[in-house]
Amino acid sequence: MSNNNAQNKYISYKGSKICYQLHQTGDHSSKEYLIFVHGFLSSQYSFRKMIPLLIDNYNIITLDLPPFGDSDRINTFLYSYKNMADLIIHFMNEHNIKQAQLVGHSMGGQIALTCAYHYPDRIKKLILLAPSSYMKKSDKLSYFVSSLPFFTTFIRKLMKRKGVYHTIRQSLYNDDMITEEMLNQYKKPFSDKKIYACLAKMVRDREGDLKEDHLHEIKTECSIFWGKKDEILPVRIAYQLIRDLSNAELCTFRNAGHLLPEEVPHVICDCIKAGDVLNHSHLD
Repeated sequence: MSNNNAQNKYISYKGSKICYQLHQTGDHSSKEYLIFVHGFLSSQYSFRKMIPLLIDNYNIITLDLPPFGDSDRINTFLYSYKNMADLIIHFMNEHNIKQAQLVGHSMGGQIALTCAYHYPDRIKKLILLAPSSYMKKSDKLSYFVSSLPFFTTFIRKLMKRKGVYHTIRQSLYNDDMITEEMLNQYKKPFSDKKIYACLAKMVRDREGDLKEDHLHEIKTECSIFWGKKDEILPVRIAYQLIRDLSNAELCTFRNAGHLLPEEVPHVICDCIKAGDVLNHSHLD
């Protein structure tokens, strides 16, 4: 998993080893930082198409959120959104990054929002790609069931039955984009049996997405991108989100699903470099 010859590096956070890559080219001392935050069941690999399009303009950091990618899979780790947001700030502190733009996809978008809510001075801008929004905390029954020994086995069998291919296919509008390399990379973490206990713990640790009154408090500039053929998170969520965020713009894509970094990387990167989405409103 490398882009522009970037190599996997690791940082320690609360007893877990976190994998990341730093992408830089040319004179990078004056460039802003973009930190990419991937979605559920994904990894930093999902942003590989965007990095070459942005590397001349930004210092780019991609992270594997635990328990995904090449980061540790430890079932004592706290898999809450707040802790993931704290991880991003910890990373910024360790690398003397005073402020950064966050690019968050799906679950990573909700983590980016959580970062902006708790650490508004550290986040210059949010670029949200179909961010998870308005999902509530797991109910008591789900919490209880996920703590039972059989639940880990249930998740493993469910993933095996549904398969990574069908999960990716559901996330894409055009499944002709699926390649063998994609399948191998997205399958990779699930060959490690330890991930299933972590996924069960994620059910218990997830505190729910930010509520409307919390979203109202976020003043950070925000660009939101959404596929109108998204079967995972319907586009109606996008229209509610721009009502609840006071400083947000929306760009939608007629022929895109949920995996926007795979499907429309060029348009999103053009918007990031331009600093707005207004010139691409024809895609709505």
